[in-house]
Formats: sequence, structure tokens, C-alpha cells
Amino acid sequence: MKKKLATMLVLSLTMGMMAVGCGKDKEVETDVVDLTVPPVETEEEPEPEPEEPENTHEGEAQSFLTGEWLPEEETKNRPFAIMFGNTVDALPQYGIGEADVLYECLVEGGLTRLMGIYDNYNDAPKYGSVRSCRLYYAHIAKEYDAIYAHFGQASIAKSFLNSDAIDNLNGLDGSVGNLMYYRSSDRSAPHNVFATPDGITAAIEKKGYRTTYADGYTGHFLFAEGEEPVVLDGQNAYAMQTPYPNSKTWFEYDEKSGLYKRFHYKREHVDGETGDQLAYKNVIFQFIPGRVIDKKGRMEFDTVGSGKAIYFTGGKCENITWKKDNLESPSLFYDESGEQLVMNQGKTSICIIKADSADNIGIYETQDAWNAR
Repeated sequence: MKKKLATMLVLSLTMGMMAVGCGKDKEVETDVVDLTVPPVETEEEPEPEPEEPENTHEGEAQSFLTGEWLPEEETKNRPFAIMFGNTVDALPQYGIGEADVLYECLVEGGLTRLMGIYDNYNDAPKYGSVRSCRLYYAHIAKEYDAIYAHFGQASIAKSFLNSDAIDNLNGLDGSVGNLMYYRSSDRSAPHNVFATPDGITAAIEKKGYRTTYADGYTGHFLFAEGEEPVVLDGQNAYAMQTPYPNSKTWFEYDEKSGLYKRFHYKREHVDGETGDQLAYKNVIFQFIPGRVIDKKGRMEFDTVGSGKAIYFTGGKCENITWKKDNLESPSLFYDESGEQLVMNQGKTSICIIKADSADNIGIYETQDAWNAR
């Protein structure tokens, strides 16, 4: 009996130890990794493709005159150029504020004349007073492939105007005078000649001139394509004074609008139709060799060649150069590195100044300096 009891105790102890041992084995097994099962690989998320910039100018192109984005068909329209009188008796001029590019240059006796160049001549109800042509102005109009309007001309320009070199609308050659031009009763001659958009259209149709740019025309300026402005590294230029002895044209920078406001004859230069002062994103002083050619003091300028210039925009300026290879090519502008000048989008005023008068201009860095001159 004792032997049987002892045997049962041994069996009980053995069973207990096995149970404890099995419990330990279970704990170990929970930590064992089965190396026969391949690990699950996690795929990396692919980086997103960079988004293509949205084409905000689909169906548009940049204007050759301002660089502004317009419907593509509109940028094919041939520009229109017209001569303006610029004496006190001729003020105010009408339609001049709509010009996308405005030129000023000496003609004779210290006087200047202006030429406006337009993407669209329908933007103003009338233009004037219209004055006569000078040969160098006709050469400049040709650079833009523009139809050139004028009321008469200096004798030296006749052969060029009568050739096939330039399409022009002359108020005194008997071809379109009464159709396009009229004399206003509120002014005395020769400051009372005006033209209307309807008259201009009728004259162009009568002459049979093409109304789109010539094939292969590449433009006169190089403009920034994007919305970011061109910022110059040059000196500050709050105001700049021309050496024209009569008009004494000058410009002042308006920081609020980012434009240079134009002044002449000791006052604001305004459009007679709108009363608004003329203002420009870009101003260029272009220095060209010039000389007197007759007893009346008429000038001639060598538009073909190269020379110096100054570019003003955003309240700053930098020295640039210009080059025109021949009468068929535009006058192009280059920065100090020799690359074609990139200009801000907007209107441009170009003052042609005799090369030997370059030292007579004034550039004033601040308003205080300008006021203290």
C-alpha cells in the first residue's frame, strides 16, 4: 500500500513538472520567427509627378509694340504711325495718349515733332494735329512695318515716300487728303489738321495696303514673357531731363503706378481727348548722329548704324547700345552684356537725341535731387 502510494506521488510530481515545462515551451514559441516564410515587402509610395504650369496664354501672342498678351489674331494687325505737331500752338494733341510707342526728335529751330505708333488706331475718336514728314521719321516707321500717316513732307523725303519702300498716307499728294483728313475750325493752320479712324480705314482701303504684318516680321523689341517685372541693377532714376531746347521734355517716376509720367513745356503732357497725362513703362534715350542740312535748319539723323542709349524702367536706368544694320531692319537694343535688351511689358517713349548732346541730359536719382536742381 505504501509502495503504491509512493508510486502515485512520483507520477503526480512528474506530471506537474511536465506541465510546467510545457508552459515554458509555449512562452518561448511565441517569440520564435519562422524563417521559412519570406518577409512581406512594402512598396514605397511613388513621388507625385510635377504639375505642368498652366498655359494662361493659350490662343494669345505678345504684341510687337508692348509685349502685352493679346488674342493671337489681333497681334497680326499691321501697326499705324502718325506725325503730331509739337509746338505750343499744337497743344493739346488728340489721340496721342493711345500710342503704344511714342517718338520725339528735333526737326528744326530747336523744335521737336512726335510720332505715335499704334496696335489699333480705333482706340481714339480722332488724331492730330497732323504734321509733315521728315525722312528719318519715315525710316523709323518702316522699322515697325507701319502704315505711315503725315500731312506733307520735307523735300528730301519725297523720293522715299513716292517709292515702294514704305506704305504712307500723305494728306498733300492728292491721293487720300479729303478722304482721310479734315481741318478743324477751332484752330489756325497749320495746326488744325486731324484724322479719324473711319477716314484712316477708308484711305488704307483706297490705297490697297495690306493690313497684317509682313511675313517673317520678328519685331523691334524683346519683352519679358512672364508676369515678373524686369528689375534693373543700375542707378536710381527718379527723373530725367532731355536737352530739347523748346519742349524741354522730362519724365518723373510714379512709384504707385510703376510708370514714368511725361512732361513738356513746363507742364504735364496730356491727351486733349481724355485729359490724362501720358505715362510709360519704358523710356529710352537713343543717341544718334544728327546735323543741319539746309538754310531752314532742318535736321537729318543717321538711323542706320550703332551707338549708345539709356534704358529707364521701374525707377532705375542702365546704359545700353543700339544697332541698325540697314533700312530694312529694325533698330535693336542691347544690354551691357551684349544680349538683346529684355524690356518690361507696356508702352514705350523713345527720345532721339543728337549724339553730341548726350552730355546735356540730366538724370536725378531722387525727388529731392530733382526739386533741388
